[in-house]
Amino acid sequence: MTEECSDKPVPVSKSIRRGKVEAPDGGWGWVVVFSALIINVITLGCSYSLGVLHVSLLDYFQESRSKTARIGSIFVAVPLLCGPIASFVTNRIGFRKATIIGGLITAIGLISSTFVNSVEAMAVTYGFIAGLGISMPYLNSIVVVAMYFEKKRTLATGISRCRAVIVTQIFVPLYQYLIMSYSWRGAVMILGAISLNIVVCGAAFKPLEGAKEYIKVQDSDCDDKIFTEQDHVDHAIELTPIDEDFLVSKSLKSKDNYKSNPVSCHDFRETTKTPCKQMNKPLFDISIFTNVRYVMFALSGFILYIGYDVPYLFYVSRAISIGITQERAMFMVDLMIYLNTLGILLFGFLGDRKQINRRYLYSGSLLLTGAVVAVNPLFTTFLPCTILAGLFGLFSASTEVLTSVIIVDILGIGKLSDAYGVVMFLQGVSSLVGPPVVGKL
Repeated sequence: MTEECSDKPVPVSKSIRRGKVEAPDGGWGWVVVFSALIINVITLGCSYSLGVLHVSLLDYFQESRSKTARIGSIFVAVPLLCGPIASFVTNRIGFRKATIIGGLITAIGLISSTFVNSVEAMAVTYGFIAGLGISMPYLNSIVVVAMYFEKKRTLATGISRCRAVIVTQIFVPLYQYLIMSYSWRGAVMILGAISLNIVVCGAAFKPLEGAKEYIKVQDSDCDDKIFTEQDHVDHAIELTPIDEDFLVSKSLKSKDNYKSNPVSCHDFRETTKTPCKQMNKPLFDISIFTNVRYVMFALSGFILYIGYDVPYLFYVSRAISIGITQERAMFMVDLMIYLNTLGILLFGFLGDRKQINRRYLYSGSLLLTGAVVAVNPLFTTFLPCTILAGLFGLFSASTEVLTSVIIVDILGIGKLSDAYGVVMFLQGVSSLVGPPVVGKL
């Protein structure tokens, strides 16, 4: 259907404020936060479960420790390395569908692992397939929370990331019980069933209110073209500023009235003052790399994650080497996790204060994190080492909460999916490089 460009104005919905749909900052948003928390618990739980599963796999496959450990290393790296792929898929089909599909792929990978008979096969099913599936729910659990909140964005993000305590105190003991009761195959099968809850949580990622009242420009040519109804406007990632996604409200409620009163390209230009040449959002926005602040921020994250997991991996062995008992050493790691959770909530609260600059808060906390790690070798007794462990957990929590929020501050909410996908990829590379290098040091 075509129609000549006319001068008829197009009414714009009042729910568009400064070119975007207003975030509700509550209501169904808290359901989204809870769903994101469950997704984060499951994704981290699948990772931690491999540590518990390692002994059983060594006994069953009769392979070396290093070869068996590849299953875990692949599973940890693949979700992060697939960040840009997850962003690409999300931009194509929407965060709700991408999360649901990711949950199904994760379950398929885990359940398939119960039928394998070699480390290599399990590296494919558990490591690669399940890891690929998790990348989409992991990314979207960050993006959707940011979409639903603006004034309380940092706090909401923090709550959705309070996963470590739940995993270590509930998920891991439960998994140990499942292995003892049903063998490692039965435990992995049940874990696959648990991962299907990602599908349920993904279904809760419904569009922001008012999403169905918008249409998306389909063609960039103003000659004899009109705006047609978008069939798949079901995700909030498209509800970004008009100068990026070019969303306008329907002139009439019903489809019949819409067809009889089409909106011309000329109308859209006159209403939004935006050139008609730029219409469809690309499946991946490479313009993010032209922003120097974002590039520097992403590189800082790459450097951070080279050593971010090192204290958790090596603190126990280092404490034992200086004469601290294993029980006390494990207490230090537990303290790290508890104070990390407390720090997530603290930084979530502080990050929403108008009088606090989030970038300064982030940079200052990471400086303190580095200082804690740097002075740690100077102490060899239980009390100071325990204090430093707790401070590391507390200060390092800022990266869990503030990374996505600062990206929004720099680039805007519309580019969060693409930008965070790149950050995930860099984290995956540094996580692969970091532990081996630090281990040699």
